[in-house]
This record gives sequence, structure tokens and C-alpha cells, in this order.
Amino acid sequence: MRHFIIFFVTLLLAGCNLFQKQQPAGESVASFWKDEVFVPVEKELYVTNFTALQYTVPDIHSNPNEQAYSFGRPFRIEAESEHFYKIKSNLDWYLRKEDMGNYEDIRFTKEVLEDVHFKGKWEGETFVDEKEGTTLSKYFTIDQISYEAYQKARKNGYFPLVKDTLAIKKKEGILSLPCNDTVVKLKDVEMTPQDDLEVYEYEGEMQPIHQYLIAGKAGYKFLIDKRTGHKTEIESHPYLSPNGKYIITLGMTEMGGATAIALYKVLNKEPFAIEFVVSAWISYWVAYEASKNRPTFFGKDGSLYVAMDALDSYEYNYKEEDKPCKYLIIKIKDRYQ
Repeated sequence: MRHFIIFFVTLLLAGCNLFQKQQPAGESVASFWKDEVFVPVEKELYVTNFTALQYTVPDIHSNPNEQAYSFGRPFRIEAESEHFYKIKSNLDWYLRKEDMGNYEDIRFTKEVLEDVHFKGKWEGETFVDEKEGTTLSKYFTIDQISYEAYQKARKNGYFPLVKDTLAIKKKEGILSLPCNDTVVKLKDVEMTPQDDLEVYEYEGEMQPIHQYLIAGKAGYKFLIDKRTGHKTEIESHPYLSPNGKYIITLGMTEMGGATAIALYKVLNKEPFAIEFVVSAWISYWVAYEASKNRPTFFGKDGSLYVAMDALDSYEYNYKEEDKPCKYLIIKIKDRYQ
């Protein structure tokens, strides 16, 4: 028995020595999980795959904990193995290396660009959601384009919104809008303690259709007819097509999160009337609204050009105008024009 124990210990020590000899240089501080050998690193990478999964155990054969829901988000990496990055966190959180990369590696497939949380239209005071599984492809053609293509279109872009801050001013909390038939006055209102202050801001005039653009509570927008004073509600910031036949609105939803997009047909310019076609909350990307260096605009070709980012990239980049972003071209399907 004594000889057997000595023999077993000898084999164990020999195995340890053999393991140490085979261990690659620089991995003496590495941690191991089955076949995954982790080496400390320090770098920042983005989640480039919208279907990326979050692992609590770095094992490609294990069931991931859940979908990461971090498309476009930058993460600090503290270690890497053959298949995984370990996220710098107080939690055990691993992402597959194939789902990570540099900002330039983030790609927007058709599926990502067209996916929505819900889509439908208002019928009176009720929002009627379209059948599950429908995407923006029913109404729009959306493609990612290069920075160069965006800038080329911008040189001849259509920017009908003009802001005359000398003629339109707010005095003592009252915004006065001179119209042909009347003067519309919008007064800031201090609401109940549970609500925010309701403040009105003049954002400009859409001269081709004679409409003032006003921002109200929670950033919602509406139009005031410069001739009659009539109010027309819209979902968010409006972009009028060069031929004046339709309006696309793009903007953050009232609850935050990704962009809301809506399509309207302009039925008449005088008296002004529009028809609501569709509204949707986009799943994965956000347009840069009211950005001087990254404006949204219609081009001469009747397409809408949009500077945007993945939702989680936007949250890190929107305050910095010189940060890189992504660009889209949106075309309205012929049957809705």
C-alpha cells in the first residue's frame, strides 16, 4: 500500500510538471474553464451582432443565460480566450468573440434596419397594431450607405424648415404665433406636482406648406397653420418631401429608446390636411435628431437621408458631434406615394 501511494504521488507530480512545461509563455496568470484559457487584456470593443448572447459560463457547449440586448454597445474587456471575451464587470459575463469588434465592424442587415417593436395606425383615439411579423419593408426600402454618399446628397439636400427668431419670440411664458386670421398664443403651464412643466418652443416654419413647427411637452411636435391657426398633431420631427406630397417624422419615442418613424400623405396645402399612413417604433437604431453636423434631410431623388446609430452606440455618442456614426437612405414604396 505504501509503495502504491508513493507511485500515485509521483505520477501526480509528474503530471503537474508536464502541464507547466506545456503551458504557453505569458499564461502563468491565466484562468481556465474546460477548454477555454483566459489571458488578461485591456481593450474596448463593441457588440456587433444584434443576436449576441450573454454567457455566465465560458463554454460554447453550454446554454447562454440570455440575449445580451447590447447591440452597438462598447464594453471594456478584461480577458480573452479562444472563443470568448470576459467583460469587465462585477458579474461573470462573457460574450462570444464572433459577436464583438470595432465600431466599423457594426453592420446593419436588412433584418436589423427593418425590425420594429410594433407598427400600426391611429383610428380615432385607438392605436391599431398590425399583425405580428410585419416590418418596415411593407412601407419603406431602407439601406445603409457610406459617409461619402450621405455627404454628396447633403450638398443638394432639401431643408424647408426656417427659423425666424426675430419675428417669433416668447414673452412671459407666452409664445405668440401671428397668422392671417388670428394670433395663436401658447402659454407655458405649470401642471400638477406629478407632471412636468408644459413648455412650448418655436422650432421654425415649414414655408412650402405654411406651417409653424412647435415642440410641446415631452418633445412631442405639432403644426400651426400660418393662415388659419389650425393645429395639426404629428408624432415627432417632420421632414417634408421636395414635391410636398408626404411627410416622414423621425424622433425619439416619448419613453426614450429607439426612434419612432411615421409616414403621412399631404392631401391639401390649402386648407392644410394630411393623412396618417403608418407609425412604428424601430427596434435597433436611433436617428440623430436636430444635429447640425448630422442632419436628416430629403435629397433631390426624393429619398430621406438619415444619420443614425445603434441604440446603445447612440447613448454614448449623441453629445459628441465629431463622433463617427452610420448613415441610411429611406425610400417610400411606390404604392404609398
